[in-house]
Amino acid sequence: MPRVAVLDDDEGWCFAIKRFFRANFEVTTFTDAQSFLNAALESYDLVIIDFTIAPNHRHETSTNGIEVIHQLKTQLKHPPLTMLTSAFISRGDVAINGTLSAHADVVMPKDCGLDEILQTAQNLLASRAS
Repeated sequence: MPRVAVLDDDEGWCFAIKRFFRANFEVTTFTDAQSFLNAALESYDLVIIDFTIAPNHRHETSTNGIEVIHQLKTQLKHPPLTMLTSAFISRGDVAINGTLSAHADVVMPKDCGLDEILQTAQNLLASRAS
């Protein structure tokens, strides 16, 4: 079963992804960037990262998903596939703004729904396998 890591400071979103994906994936969720980056991320097939990640502790600074993806792709020899999600973008924003997708393998607005995010994750993993 493919392994998926989710980084999102919204615990409700993490819970929804975990429940919705559980039939197809082994899902681990993280609500702060530091815990996520400390995990053995090379063992995951796909990571789903929120664009906006609030600090979890007072001494942390906020970060964004693009920065986290950049760290993964520059520091890991075999980085997982990456999906960037955001509640602040729409399908039109994704289509016209290549900046967001410069680092991520795919960018998904959260409002497209869990069905479409799941299908995109499955397609992304299938494309790597072929």
